Amino acid sequence: MTSWPLDFFRTIPAFAPILPFLSHFKRPPEHADWLTVTQTIQTQGGATVRFVDPDSITQYYELEIYQLGNVATRLNWHDTFNAMVWQAYPKSKVALNALHYHAMHAVPAEQTAGQGIEEHPATRGAQRDAATLFDECGLILPYSNPTLLELMISHQWNALFVDNPSAWGTEINALVFGHATFENLLAPFIGLTGKCWPVLVEAEFFSLSLLEQRQHLDGIIAEQINQRWLQRPRQLPPLPYLGIPNWWPEQTADFYANQSYFRTHQRHNAPK
Repeated sequence: MTSWPLDFFRTIPAFAPILPFLSHFKRPPEHADWLTVTQTIQTQGGATVRFVDPDSITQYYELEIYQLGNVATRLNWHDTFNAMVWQAYPKSKVALNALHYHAMHAVPAEQTAGQGIEEHPATRGAQRDAATLFDECGLILPYSNPTLLELMISHQWNALFVDNPSAWGTEINALVFGHATFENLLAPFIGLTGKCWPVLVEAEFFSLSLLEQRQHLDGIIAEQINQRWLQRPRQLPPLPYLGIPNWWPEQTADFYANQSYFRTHQRHNAPK
């Protein structure tokens, strides 16, 4: 990471949720630069979040965040985007961290005896896998028209993207949450797919500013995480997001006909 392509970020719709934080910097941020971001975020363990050199970490990643607020941040795109998402969706990131922390400590002591808590496979499981999947490649999907969500669930991609282009941003939208997704969008390629967290909203939601939309969704996602809605990866339906209008420069008929990317429906659990 040797440059800071702010003009590129401004022209790609997918970067809109973190654009205010990207615009805060004129060069790739180092650890000290995050101190200039005034937003204060506290973990559910009562610690203030800081973005620090991984060499300063003394505990496993999620434990260090929950107890001390230290987010191990390498000076690369992946971790920089993670720090940006902490700024854009602080409540959701705090809730995800708490989910990991409590899931790790829910494992009976005899199952982890003699091992570090993170080293034992019992500390993973479907819930933490789902949380990691959303954290890395998640998309928040606000929608006011349930028919459009059904089109996505049933993999009717042409109907969703080609037949309803004007619905995007007015009846349904996709806001990137996963920091690996942001990294992939630096050099996108056909095959990229996100895992969606659908959120039913009122029609008026789409008249709000992006900041207001983001804050509204952040509160809802955090509340649902805290209420233990997320239990397994299959709750997060897939979306080949390069099909979203204006997210890929070559959205031709042949592009949408590519069934290796726009796959037909397979049975899975729909979100409820």
